[in-house]
Parts: sequence; C-alpha cells; structure tokens
Amino acid sequence: MYTKLTEMLHLQFEPIGIFFGNTTAKCDLDAAADKRNCVVPLLMASAKGKVISMDEESCNCPGGATGCCFGDGFSRLNPNIHIMLSQGAGENAPEGTPIMLKEGERFFCNEDIAMKWRKNMPFSDKAYPRIVFAPLSRWDEIGKPDLVFLLANPDQISALVTMLGFHNGKSLNTLAPYGAACHSILYAAEQMEKEEPYAIMGLFDISQRNAALENCLSLTMPYQLWEPLSVDLDKSCLTSHSWRKIEARLK
Repeated sequence: MYTKLTEMLHLQFEPIGIFFGNTTAKCDLDAAADKRNCVVPLLMASAKGKVISMDEESCNCPGGATGCCFGDGFSRLNPNIHIMLSQGAGENAPEGTPIMLKEGERFFCNEDIAMKWRKNMPFSDKAYPRIVFAPLSRWDEIGKPDLVFLLANPDQISALVTMLGFHNGKSLNTLAPYGAACHSILYAAEQMEKEEPYAIMGLFDISQRNAALENCLSLTMPYQLWEPLSVDLDKSCLTSHSWRKIEARLK
C-alpha cells in the first residue's frame, strides 16, 4: 500500500521508520560508541536500505542524543551548547579552538536567547534503551514504527503537506521548528501524544546541511499521520493535472 504512495511521489529514498525502545530488531549496523556519530548520515544510510540502531552510549553527539529522545543530551554531553549556538567564546577561546566554538554558529543573538531555546526543548526519554531506523521495505521485519521520517525535495514536500489536510480539512498540519538536523525526531515524538498531531519539517540546520542532500528537506510524522496518506490516492492531488506537470521533472 505504502509503496504506491512512494512511487507516485517519485521519492529518491525510502521512508524511514523510527522505532523507539526497540531491543529485538536485527540490525545491519549498531552504531559504535567509540566514534562520534552524527544522526543524519545514519538516517540517510537507512533511507538506502540499512536497519540501524543507536543506544545512549553510541548516540554521543549532544544534539543527536537530544534529538533521538535520549533525554537532555545537552546537559549530559555539552552544557555550554548555548555559547556555541550563539556568538561563540570569542577572545576567551583557548588557542586551537574550532571555529564553530570560537565564532559561534550565530543561530541566536546572544547566550541568553540561546538558553531560552534550549530550556523550551521538549526533552524525551522515548528512545531508551535503543532507537532503530529502518527503511519502508523492511518494516515487516520489525513492526509498525512510531514515527516516519522522509527525505524529499520541495515538490514532494509540497505534495505531502497538501495531502496531510486531504481528510481533515485543516490548513495547518505541518510545523517547521528550528533545531538541529535530527531534532525533527524529538518534535515529532512530542506530537505522538496529541489528539491532533502535526508533521514536522526539518533539515534546516545550516551547520549540518553539508551532510544532507542539497535539494532536500525532511518531513517527520507520527505513524497515525502517515497511515491515512495512502487512503484514496486515486482522488488525491497526485492524480491531478498539476502534479502531472511536476512529475515531468521528477521522473
């Protein structure tokens, strides 16, 4: 059923199922704790067919641990993250400090504003003891995912945002919060508990855009939003004259 949706969207990569707390799935790769693991390359590897797992020890990037729902990874792994995310350490930086720490990422005008963002993060423990990423073609091996993470270009994102309102008539079904590239997982996990959940757009983190596809953003949603997308496909915008014009550049 879902294969038809991905075919009609002409997705380059498979949708990724995110499984919180899974301990039974057999994985092609268990991220190793002895190396620095960025979540984005692992998600992209999963979108190409791999089943991948991370636990708290191997999810050792502060932002990644936070984004993957291993609690407050900032306090645990980098309590000064608000300095880097704002204007950096400047002249106080020791010699040899990486430029991102010295000059800062400059996502916020000062440390206090960056700390305000940090304190408002919807920290979650849903991932414990292990989070698993699996492509759509292998969900049958594992079960129903908690979240679905898609990598898509602007045309495909536009169609998906439109389709999220197809059965409910709401104009607002998608949110685009600022966060690190993997933080859309955290924000989507927060939506799982809501009566009317939203999908989350992501990959806005310009410090990590070099690790993602140039013409690509992400859309992450609770499974209860993903499932209806394949209902009434024959009536959807993917069968319209407008979409046929777009398909010409997607094929």
